[in-house]
Amino acid sequence: MTNIFIWLQRSCLILCLGSSFTTYAETAEALFEEEKEKQIEANTTFFITPEAVKQNYNNYKPIDRSVEKIDRFRVVEQHGYNLQDLGNHKTAAQPIIYTLPKFIGITYGLSAYDFYFPNPQTIRYYATHKAYTHFNVILANLGSFIFDSCYCHRLFKNCHLGVNVRSTMTEKEWITKDDVKIVSIFPDFDLFAHVKTTDESYHLFTSFSSTTYKAKETGGIRSSKAKEKFDFKGKDPSKRYDSSLELLKEAFMENKLPNDDKGVSHTDLRRNLYLYHQYAFSEQIHLYHELINSKKKHTSIIAADENLLDFITDRKDRPKNNNESKKTTVFMHALIHEMGVKGDLEQLRLFYRLYYRLETTRLTYNFLAPKVIPLDPWVEKLVGKKQSTIDPPLDTKGSDKQHEHYLGLSTRLNLSESGLQKLYMDGAYLLSPFSEKYHTMQLTYQDKFFTVGYHSIQYKSPYIVNKGYSIYRKWNKQFAPTDAKQLSLAICYGWPILYLNPFVSFTRINNYIFYKKKNSSIDDHYDHCIAEPVQATTPADNISYGGNINFCLFTYFHIDNNLTFFKGISSPYKIFKGYIPSYSYTGRYYYAHQPFNKRLDIETGINVHFKALYYADGYDIIAQQFYRQNEFATEGRCVLDLFINFRIKNIKLFLKYSSINQDFYKPTAYFATPFYPGLRKAADIGVEWCFFD
Repeated sequence: MTNIFIWLQRSCLILCLGSSFTTYAETAEALFEEEKEKQIEANTTFFITPEAVKQNYNNYKPIDRSVEKIDRFRVVEQHGYNLQDLGNHKTAAQPIIYTLPKFIGITYGLSAYDFYFPNPQTIRYYATHKAYTHFNVILANLGSFIFDSCYCHRLFKNCHLGVNVRSTMTEKEWITKDDVKIVSIFPDFDLFAHVKTTDESYHLFTSFSSTTYKAKETGGIRSSKAKEKFDFKGKDPSKRYDSSLELLKEAFMENKLPNDDKGVSHTDLRRNLYLYHQYAFSEQIHLYHELINSKKKHTSIIAADENLLDFITDRKDRPKNNNESKKTTVFMHALIHEMGVKGDLEQLRLFYRLYYRLETTRLTYNFLAPKVIPLDPWVEKLVGKKQSTIDPPLDTKGSDKQHEHYLGLSTRLNLSESGLQKLYMDGAYLLSPFSEKYHTMQLTYQDKFFTVGYHSIQYKSPYIVNKGYSIYRKWNKQFAPTDAKQLSLAICYGWPILYLNPFVSFTRINNYIFYKKKNSSIDDHYDHCIAEPVQATTPADNISYGGNINFCLFTYFHIDNNLTFFKGISSPYKIFKGYIPSYSYTGRYYYAHQPFNKRLDIETGINVHFKALYYADGYDIIAQQFYRQNEFATEGRCVLDLFINFRIKNIKLFLKYSSINQDFYKPTAYFATPFYPGLRKAADIGVEWCFFD
């Protein structure tokens, strides 16, 4: 399998290089040695997305040639360090602070890996004279890598076809020498096509995407010896934090080989067939139709290992004679049709979109794989086969199908002729059942200096929150719908040497559902990960405030600062107090310049990140859910990254040395999530090469 994987990677690379050179120049030398006025410029290739066209943002955008922040390739970095993951690239992740969901209808709830699956509505469709090719390779921290490539060709004047090919592999980065592969994303591709008429009155976007995500992440420390070192009963979070660092020693790292035989493995297969097309009768009236056919299949295998089962299950709930691996399968098929009318009313300076959406969702689950048994010889002759199966109990299998009908509205109003003052309103309402009032509504005012927003939402709880997941996480609960309201204000103002962006946000959540560590019958393993969902009975109020303060000194020297404070202000039951960091700081100190008449683009400096000590959520490996715990304090450590980003013509490169201050701390490792060590110092290198038409 490894040889096939390497062969496919090399084939894609050769295809990208070969097709590009034959398209643009007879030889590689010719591409770079031509006169300046004949050289290929990056701004000859543009792109657009269906999401932009749907909102009547019909201007094609040029390919970004800048090197700004290309070193921040990790998803956690791209989200401003406001995500919590398991310490390694592309592992399970969640927002640290509560984030309003995007969907109000039913979902199946397995969302820990959602950040790593592309959205078909945001796929880039390129407009190119002949062809366009790019590839991006990142070698990250020892054996991990990320590969991303694209090839697009113009079939005829107004028809472009293309393919995106991606792949990722992540190795576990313990502080030991035993690095093993824990994440593999392959194959991962998009096939896409864009057809339009000459006058652009008709657009058609279509794509087919397939991604297979495989993770073998068993968890952190499993050692009864650790209980003697860890200050489990201490009330001071800083003392608990200091004592937990002892667990990073080799003697306690017993669970560092998450292989197929002794660990927990997850396979997430997702496929999307997407179609968006619209016809413009006039600027005032566009009719459109959007189709999303989404299939998600998740398979989890739990090894029959006694030590592992002590860590992830409760003995009283464990079946007797449990000597076989357990398999869980969940399949969800969603078919979405959205039909609407939209347009620009120039006299009113108004964009509007009215739509109806039908979502048909079918969920099938099987917590136990059928057991295969041999048949007696006389039965073989009777039934004509050599094996039979015994189905699992009825409460471990099932299916559900729902039809959801939505009405929605989206508007954009320019309050001034200059377009600097705008009012946005978006909303959707789930028609049935009317008694629950499932809805989402967002109202935003924006001008040159500040933005004010109000968001109200009420949404359904996911399938697995109500029904559980696997034979070790099984329940039947009824929760009231969760609703939330958020009010936010941001101010933006800049001078030649100073940029200010203060902000404040207040959120109230009613009937908040979260996972909480279960009181287990396991007394000798304090670090078990057994969690169940619970619902808060009182409103949860959160406030976050802070801002960006950026300085520019002597044109080329930049100091960017982001400081955010978080606070749970609910009473009497403070749901978020202590479970989110009281503050978070991210800084970027760098030098940026474009010498040689902008033929070279360079950015070099240092990244700084720090969070206050807090009780980060633990991770339930089986249910793939982060859960509340108040035993293990994490973060409380500054992380520094040194980087240099530069571009020569159409080639971008970056070199990054992560966690350069690791040796300043003893021990040198740290915890990103309870019992999961974070990244250690290592060198990363990335290359992005674009071939334009």
